[in-house]
Amino acid sequence: MGNSAKAKSIGRLILQLALGCMLIVGGIWALQGGGDFGALAIKSWLGKNFGVIFGVIELVAGVLLVIECFTKDIFGKFDNILGLIIMIVWLVAIVVGDIIKGDFDPFLPWLYNFAGHVIILGALWSLND
Repeated sequence: MGNSAKAKSIGRLILQLALGCMLIVGGIWALQGGGDFGALAIKSWLGKNFGVIFGVIELVAGVLLVIECFTKDIFGKFDNILGLIIMIVWLVAIVVGDIIKGDFDPFLPWLYNFAGHVIILGALWSLND
């Protein structure tokens, strides 16, 4: 793995595009009544209306992340606030959904899903500068 600045910037671009697209899809999905891991957690804890609100936040944050791949940081701290909200919800969803209420049997599928959720949290954390 290269440590050059170019490799890091390409890696960050790929991560930002992928996370932005994932948040866009998750937001649309939540607005359609379903949702990703975070939206489903919000809906189960606080009700359907909060799931829709979280879906809007995810959608807007995803669009801003994708736009910022091709422009300078034109949104200031606004996208960081949305990212922080998503990060907090995602962390709570991991603790409650994966750890407290987690179904560890069979273990490997649980570990795979848990790792995916933690990777997303890490990406949110890494890109929320």
